[in-house]
Amino acid sequence: MSSSCTKLSTRQYGVMSSFGGIWLRVLGGAVEAARKTLRDLDDTEVPAPLARVAASQGGRLPPPLAGRLLAELDGNEWLRAKVADDFDGDESGPSWLFLNRPDGWWLQLVDSAIAAEEDQQQRKLEAAEAKLETLEERRALAARRAKEHKKVAADSQARAKRIEASVKGDVAARLAVETAESDSLRAQLSATEARLRSLRLEHQELQAAFDGLRSRLAKARRSRGSAGTGDGTTSFVPGDPIKLARMLDLQNAAFGRDLAIPAEAAEPVADPLVLAAGVRPDASDAIRWLIGLEEAAVVLVDGYNAQFHIDRSDFTSGSARRHLVEVLQRLRGAAPIGHRVVIVYDSTLPGSRDARSSLGGVEVRFAADDRIADEEIVEMSAGLARVVVISSDREVREGAEANGAVVLWSEALAAWVGRA
Repeated sequence: MSSSCTKLSTRQYGVMSSFGGIWLRVLGGAVEAARKTLRDLDDTEVPAPLARVAASQGGRLPPPLAGRLLAELDGNEWLRAKVADDFDGDESGPSWLFLNRPDGWWLQLVDSAIAAEEDQQQRKLEAAEAKLETLEERRALAARRAKEHKKVAADSQARAKRIEASVKGDVAARLAVETAESDSLRAQLSATEARLRSLRLEHQELQAAFDGLRSRLAKARRSRGSAGTGDGTTSFVPGDPIKLARMLDLQNAAFGRDLAIPAEAAEPVADPLVLAAGVRPDASDAIRWLIGLEEAAVVLVDGYNAQFHIDRSDFTSGSARRHLVEVLQRLRGAAPIGHRVVIVYDSTLPGSRDARSSLGGVEVRFAADDRIADEEIVEMSAGLARVVVISSDREVREGAEANGAVVLWSEALAAWVGRA
């Protein structure tokens, strides 16, 4: 994976803000190294977004400024290179990976973030277990106290009965004295019973708190136990290379790229297209069939899928996208009529929905409303009688064919490029 086209985003880690939370802890070394580099720069060399960061002296950099500094390092290769030269920390740690970006740096950095998050969750779990132990001790103490007061109440009641029995056979004076003492003991018994009721209520409250915390602890353990997918990866880092590229595209979108959305699809025409007999949809002859059509068609290309089959070694890079545009320009130029060619990629940001055309009339479209390119291509193919879809994705092929489109595989385009 090329580091030149990949920007770090916390979207894949469940944190929707840029460089907050776990990243500030994981990349603390890069922040301190960058602050040192900024102090050594002339005022004219300090990037404008980092003016407040450079003016902050001593102490810990506030999280908003630290996040701004990491974002600038992520996008400013010149500043990142200078900070990398000044960095004298662990050459295998996350800050070094973030600054130098060797092959596979992003996955290693995500692993470091996962480890830091799991460590934090472990500390939270241990704190919860300690609190649970404290509540258990308090519950046990309350139970012992309730038992003691119950015994006192039973003893007092037995003593009162004994006094009542002895008073019956005594003289009137002794009866009055003993009666008074009995009344006092009854009052003591009432107070003890009231205290016992209070302790029972406290015991019930502590038991409810104990049960609630035990339930939360069980959920935390289940959550911790299901953090991985079981195949050595995490649920938010796809193993499929095309889906990984789509994930990275979403990350790039989070940094404010102005991704345009094209205008409405062409109106349907009368005669539907049918692939010529004997032509395989995955062979280069299928592309030559498309070039030789006598009437214009709309060609919808699954961007990442096509790039993967044409430039497998570096299909997520900007050069791979430019290469795909060049290939489709050549295809469009080879046709005697002007096909409308649209490349569809995943993700977009709110804004203009106009199509963006490159040289040669090839349009680039990003799926709207956080949808994926698969859904966009299938929807665009609906109702078009002369539409050709280029994709090897099974769901795209089946959906487009159900809408009447002719589907050519990305392997056909790659084969045509190899022989053209």
